[in-house]
Amino acid sequence: MTPPIPQQRRLGGGRGAVLTLADQIVSSASNFIVGVLVARTGGAGALGTFGIALLIWLTVLGAHRALITEPMTVVGSTDSRDAQLREGMLASLGLSTVTAGVLAAVAGVLLFTGVDAWAVLALAPWIPSLLLQDYWRGMAFRLQRAHHALINDVVFAAVQGLVTVALFALDVENVATFIASWGVGATAGAVIGLLLAQVRLRLPGRGGVAHLRTLWPRSRWFLAEFSTAFPSDQGYLLLLSALLGMTGFGVYRAGASLFGPVVVIFLAGGNVGLPECVRQLRHHGMSGLATYIPRLTAAVLTVTTVYCGMVAILAAPILRLVYGEQFAGAVIIVRLVAVQTVIGAAVAGCFLALKAADRLEQLWLIRTATAVVAITSALVLATSFGLTGAGLASVLNTVTYMVGVTVAYRRLLRAGLRTPVLGCCGGTLGS
Repeated sequence: MTPPIPQQRRLGGGRGAVLTLADQIVSSASNFIVGVLVARTGGAGALGTFGIALLIWLTVLGAHRALITEPMTVVGSTDSRDAQLREGMLASLGLSTVTAGVLAAVAGVLLFTGVDAWAVLALAPWIPSLLLQDYWRGMAFRLQRAHHALINDVVFAAVQGLVTVALFALDVENVATFIASWGVGATAGAVIGLLLAQVRLRLPGRGGVAHLRTLWPRSRWFLAEFSTAFPSDQGYLLLLSALLGMTGFGVYRAGASLFGPVVVIFLAGGNVGLPECVRQLRHHGMSGLATYIPRLTAAVLTVTTVYCGMVAILAAPILRLVYGEQFAGAVIIVRLVAVQTVIGAAVAGCFLALKAADRLEQLWLIRTATAVVAITSALVLATSFGLTGAGLASVLNTVTYMVGVTVAYRRLLRAGLRTPVLGCCGGTLGS
């Protein structure tokens, strides 16, 4: 049991949203900078290799959030600190350590067979730091302390920047060292997150496995939803790397990465929106949720449309400025991903509403259908039309997802939550 933690001032409303947005900008910038450095020093092939490692990291991150962070947000307390922060930290540490070992072993086997897996091997030892840092960010948002998350990420980015500058000063420029700078920054962020949370460490550490078991009735559906969401959102890109080759895949990643700021908006909207959706359901029922979702969606869609339109128009000069002349072929990808991103923003609020209402089974079915479309369209279109086909496949995936989420959300509104929503209407963990 975690000892009592003194109450601290919570930041909500407009100021909390601004801090959340600022935090997400800092967080996403750290990932984006690594990719730019890799592309500038190693070219499209190196960016493609790093892109594979990044996809693996996103897989690990998504599974971690599904198993720990998101179920704790939806089912647990969002109004005050509770006694589960330490147990969640121990669960995160145990899960990340096992994951790091598995990744290192797999990368070693691949290298032995002649596959270029150095980026994956370089990523493995930093998995615990990266996941613990993300865990404390998630808990800060859950408890309406966006300023804690911002401090966490500022420390992360500052330390990463200092290490990167030192590496350049020493003339050390390769994928492994850039990933190391990322990992060192995450370590600093994880330590700051722990200190801000004021959680006391006690040895021996117990409770992590038990906490995972307690979360499992909910987390299994979050994990099932993620396991089908990832192939349609990101996982099919692994297929594109085989179809386009590592250089072609690097060009694709360069074009798609220009929409990192929009991902910032999506993630920030989720960090604010998911806890707020839960609160609306708890305190105002379906009417509160139905009033909140259009406002959330309008905000996300407006910012997304403005940004995507500007990037699509200025695609060529932006690519040359950020990545260099060899990435000029990514212009068509930039414009198609812009369309894809706007379509996805149109249902951002509906997706969060379904999560908050514990409709994970429906999301799982939607993601399954989208994953089938993603893989099929990538195989057919990328094989036939190369980079253009890969971009068209991305648009088709998002259209499928948009239709499914819209239908599920409308059904939720019609149902009016006649059945209680476990964890959202006074339920407790393990109920």
